[in-house]
This record gives sequence, C-alpha cells and structure tokens, in this order.
Amino acid sequence: MLRRHAISLVLILAAVGIVVWGFEATAEQESKDAKLFGDVNRFIEVLRLVQKQYVRDVDTKKMFQDAINGMLNGLDPFSNYVPEEDMEEFKKATIGKFGGIGIQIGMRKGMLGVISPLEGTPAYRAGVLSGDIIMEIDGKSTENIRLDQAVKTLTGEPGTKVRLKVRHMTGDTAEYTITRELIEVHTVKGVKRDDKNEWVYILDADKKIGYIRLTSFVENSTGDLKKAVESLQKDGMKALILDLRFDPGGILKTAIEICDMFIDKGIIVQTKGRTTPYWEATATKDGTLPYFPMVVLVNQFSASASEIVSGCLQDHHRAIVVGERTFGKGSVQNVIPLEGEKAALKLTTSKYYLPSGRNIHRDEDMTEKDEWGVMPDIVVPMTPEEYVGIIRARQDADVIKIPNGTPPPKPDGTKPDKEKSETPKPDKDKPKPEKSKAEPPRSDQPKKSAVPGDLDDDAGAPEGTPGSGAKVAKPAEDRQLLRALDVLRGMEVIEKYLKHEEPKKEEPKKVEPAKKAA
Repeated sequence: MLRRHAISLVLILAAVGIVVWGFEATAEQESKDAKLFGDVNRFIEVLRLVQKQYVRDVDTKKMFQDAINGMLNGLDPFSNYVPEEDMEEFKKATIGKFGGIGIQIGMRKGMLGVISPLEGTPAYRAGVLSGDIIMEIDGKSTENIRLDQAVKTLTGEPGTKVRLKVRHMTGDTAEYTITRELIEVHTVKGVKRDDKNEWVYILDADKKIGYIRLTSFVENSTGDLKKAVESLQKDGMKALILDLRFDPGGILKTAIEICDMFIDKGIIVQTKGRTTPYWEATATKDGTLPYFPMVVLVNQFSASASEIVSGCLQDHHRAIVVGERTFGKGSVQNVIPLEGEKAALKLTTSKYYLPSGRNIHRDEDMTEKDEWGVMPDIVVPMTPEEYVGIIRARQDADVIKIPNGTPPPKPDGTKPDKEKSETPKPDKDKPKPEKSKAEPPRSDQPKKSAVPGDLDDDAGAPEGTPGSGAKVAKPAEDRQLLRALDVLRGMEVIEKYLKHEEPKKEEPKKVEPAKKAA
C-alpha cells in the first residue's frame, strides 16, 4: 500500500515538474518575443524619424532592403537577400546559364576577390586570374561593396560591356574592358587539344597515366567525367590524376555523384545545422569504376564541392591528395522563397562534414593553425608567379585552333588586323642575325612528357600557325603536377618490391661479329 502511494507521489511530482517546465519554457519564449517586438518597435521608430526629418525624401522599399542586407552581412559572406528585381537573374544563374563575364567571386577580409574565372569565358580570355582583387567596376571602387551588389553589377545582357580594374597576386594592376556573353559552363578538360580540337586525356603514354581537369561542378559534369574516364580505359589507362585546382565548386548533387563513381560504400558527405536535421549521403556499388591508382590535385582556390570530393576520396584512402590546403568553404545555403517566390532568402543553414567527421569550413576568425579545408597528403607549395604561369598555360591549351592557319579572334571577339597577321618584310638595312652555335638535340635523347612547364620550345605555337618553328618562352613549371606523376610512377615500383617477385631470367643476346671491310 505504501509502495503504491509512493509511486503515485512520484508520478504526481513528475507531472508537476513537466507543467512547471512548460510554464518556464513559455515564460522564456514570451520574454524573447517581448525583446524581439521591442527591437522591431525601435526599428520602426527610427524609420519614421528618417521619413519625417531626413534632409531629403527617402525610398522606404530601398531602406528595408538595405536593412535586410545589413542584417545578413553580419552573419557570413554567403547569406544574402534576393529582391524581386534580381530574381530572374538569380534563377538563370542556378540553372547554369546567365549573361555575364564568367568569374566566381567571394569576399575575403572585406575585399572583392576572384576565386576562379570559368574557363573559356570572356573574363578568362581577357586575362583575369584566380586570386585577383577587383578594385574597380566601371570606374567605381569596390571598397565596402556587398557580394550581391558585385554579382548584379558584373552580370547583364549578353553584348554589353563592363570595365574592371584588378590587382594580381604579384602586386601588378591591370584594366580590362570585357564584353558579356551567355555563360555555359564546360567543365571537363584534358592535357591539350588534338587536331580536331578534342581534349587529349593521356598525360604519360608509356606509363598509361591519365589526366582530367574539372573546372567546376554543374549538372553535366558527372556524365562528361564518365565519358572521359571510359575513353582513358579504352586506351589502357593504369592510373589517373584528377585536377581540382582553381575549381570553385558548384552543385552538391554532382559532387556526391562523382565521389560515388570511385567508392562503393560508406559516407560521402554529411551536413549538420542548428535546426536542420542531420543528413548524410552514402555510396552505392552501382556504377562504381574499377580500382586504379589515383591522385587528386588541390590548391588554395579549390572550394566547396572540390573540397567534398578531395576530402571524401582522402578519407576513404581512394586517392592521394597533392598540392596546397583548400579554400575552406564548407557551408550549405538554402534558398527560401519569399512573398510567393517574388523574392528569396539565401541563408546558411548547415555545414559540410567529411566522412571522418572533419569540418572543412573556415570561419573569419580562424588562423592557419586551426582545422579547416582539406590538407593534402603531400604538400607542394607554389609561388604566385608559378600559379600565373600555370594559368597562362591552361589558357593557351583551352584556345580552339582555327583551321587553315587563321589567327584566333581577339579577346573582345573581333577579327585580328590583317596587317599584323601578314609576315613582315625583312629590313635590308638591318644585319642578319648570326646562326646559333648551340648543339642540336641528339636523336638518342628521351622525349619529354606532355607536362605543362616541361614542353619543347616549339610546343607553345598552335598547329597551323605560320612560323610555328619560332622559339617561344617556356611556361612556368607545374611542380604539383610533376609530383603527382612521380607518386603514380613510383606506385608500380613499390608494388614490385611488396610482391617480392623473383628476377626474370633472360637469355643473353648473341652479339654478331663485326664484318671486316673489303
């Protein structure tokens, strides 16, 4: 009997506790609401005072937009408000086609920077480089500019022009007048183009090492990458280098699909947020490629989806990562429709985490000692000058060669001047240059591999161009790519040592006696 009363008393106390907790929770929420309403009232009071007493009439709608943007700018560089007048351009950008110059931009320490130009676009052809700081747009300083303002200014109708003043990583400044185009991203690249302007994906023909460069993650990237790998497999590929350097990222779904191509089980990526539920993507066996040795190249401009792919393959020990620590963009932005889809809120709601649980996002207050981004297994630092040389070599490789020796168009799309394309007549008054006394190359010297920075002197001249035998400056040596090649070439040697194979006995070759001269 006493036991029954005791149990009843405990249940009553528990019920009372729940009720008290409910009242406390309600009271706490009411307190928060009261504070919120107080702040809203203060905002309305300031708005009314500005309307009544400011020196000139104000646009109330613009004031509200500025207030929203100011509130979001205090959160992070990736959350922003999309007003009604910008929704059309925003939708175009999300489907991968838009009018613009073709650059991925971001804010770092209050400055507008180029994360990466998209290859083949007007900005890329003009010479805008990854790491450039955009100082002016159409003559106006970018100091204190918001990211959404910069995007709005740079995008526009195809055929219109925009002027940029940039500062390169080397400290040099440059100005460009760029004509906007309809941007359609092509993301899968190779070593160089062949006579048919098709990409060549074999980097080392003797060792059968393939090379694929992914410039961004769009909807068709997965299919294009599969086709490139299948082409390499038909050519007997034994190892692959996947180059994600200067890749600013893109669609999460595409990054997951590409990871799923190389691993057959386990977590690919997971997301966690304060209010959003835990979510993870896992690999499946369907469509997984056969195993082959693999290296992924990354650098400080590899961001977002690039970090998911490189970090996932690193965690699963599917690929060796070579290069420099990545950008550290590991946040997820959800697009929330407002006013019946008339406007939208792009809000950071969670962060990416790699299969090992590592958080790749770099917050503003983090230092080099903190954990962020993807740290390569083999670190190969590069100087700004070396990166500029690599980008220049990529730009040259990306040029579509025009048949019959016709020079390519200028960056603004106009035809080259006829006078400049003609062969200049020799000047009779000038003395003839002396012939070079350098020793000609011997026929027994090994041929150089098609590695940027390790090319023959004639390699920089496009095929079919008059005077292609002229000497040209070598591009900067790509030490990161060379290290990746060394890693894959060394794997074959290491495997032989691990197998402890017996040496193969070969019969000595018979040497024919030299015939005497008659």
